[in-house]
Amino acid sequence: MNKKTFNIFGWVLLLGMAVSWIGFGYSSWYILLIPMAYISFSISDGSIKKFEKIKQMSIRQVILTLFAFVVSVGIAFALIQLANYLINEILHLTGWIKTISEIVAVIFSVYPVKFTFGSVVYKVTKDLNAAR
Repeated sequence: MNKKTFNIFGWVLLLGMAVSWIGFGYSSWYILLIPMAYISFSISDGSIKKFEKIKQMSIRQVILTLFAFVVSVGIAFALIQLANYLINEILHLTGWIKTISEIVAVIFSVYPVKFTFGSVVYKVTKDLNAAR
């Protein structure tokens, strides 16, 4: 398959997920679809070849990366639960305002994950490049 096909497949997955989320609400299938879209985009832009650096990682770097991932997921989960409490229990939002607030809350809860996990991955990648 060529790179353009993987790019189109990634966009179809993301747009299909967005439409079904808006139409039917959240489903546990999205947990599977997001990594599939990410892998499709990674194949299409050629960055999947960069995963060969994982073989060069030390045990310490692997543990640090996994710990950062767990902490990042915990932060995101806590922020989503906090937003859910604020939206449902404190503000008592309903209808489209509630839906838009939930989408914005999920988007904002991902940013701390981006900074915490991203900074650790950047540091590990920098250490791997310096070791060459």
